[in-house]
Amino acid sequence: MTPAPTTMPPPHTPSTHAQSPASPHTSPHTSRAPLLIVSDVDGTLIDERGQLPCTPVALRALLAALAAARGAPVLVALASSRTMRELTVLQRALGLYGPCIAEDGALLGVDVGRRGAVPFGVEQHDHIDVTDDPAWTAITNAGRRTLALQSFAVDSAALDRMMNDCSAFQHADVRRLGAAEWKSLGFRTPASVRRALAARHHSILLDPEVLDVDALNTLHDFTARQALQLRRGGRWLTLTAASGKGAALRALRHNARLDGVPPLIVAVGNEENDISLLAEADLRFVIRNPHRGPHESLASLPGAVVLSPEGPGGWIDMLNRLHLVAT
Repeated sequence: MTPAPTTMPPPHTPSTHAQSPASPHTSPHTSRAPLLIVSDVDGTLIDERGQLPCTPVALRALLAALAAARGAPVLVALASSRTMRELTVLQRALGLYGPCIAEDGALLGVDVGRRGAVPFGVEQHDHIDVTDDPAWTAITNAGRRTLALQSFAVDSAALDRMMNDCSAFQHADVRRLGAAEWKSLGFRTPASVRRALAARHHSILLDPEVLDVDALNTLHDFTARQALQLRRGGRWLTLTAASGKGAALRALRHNARLDGVPPLIVAVGNEENDISLLAEADLRFVIRNPHRGPHESLASLPGAVVLSPEGPGGWIDMLNRLHLVAT
């Protein structure tokens, strides 16, 4: 689902406690390190109506200004329960190309070859070299881009077999929804449904709203007995064997270089399925949910900064705070 751009909200004044979040990875020269901003999507970068905190052009300008202020490259990666196909389509709409952590950490994709992600603040950069790394098991094309993929989970068919005897799973499986139901949930075209479902290879989306408390508890218990993971991200539950977005980010950290230098990793998220992502990052930012406030487990991570505005407006607040550190 492609987000519709909106006007940019007014800038927010950064607070001083955001200048030095604690992290075991942080170097004493963080103000000049390249930045890799790894962002959750739904509820973090875009709101429940699919809208950004500003237009894509304005967002790219803010990132370019941050790179100029730091004197170092800035690259944005997306980390979501969405599929790889959904994320690459979203990146094209935003004009923001970078690594993708898809299906709640089950799949990592990075650009290889001559076309792909170019960070703000640098004309050319070292591509991630996966030529001789057996962990990268597949190559796929996303438009003009070529992505190397690394999987961290069994495929969806295996998940189906493992969960086949759970009636709550069968009832909540969103693959059973009809076209009218998908449209009511904001999926405007058959293509958007295909990107969300047919392109989902290592996870299954479940709708907890159709389950009562007992059925939901049954689902969680059955999932735990199968040693699978069931995490909330926005409306949906994502069923996968992956341990979370953090493991994929750890693999990305191992390979990533921006302008030949290992980047400082910034993570921003808003939900339960972002806990491992933020825990793996150097700098951690928490988006407030408009209905529930900041997620308690995210806010309690060491050095985590809870951003002032609710929803995607917090993304602009994060950039302002990073800009303050750089100047």
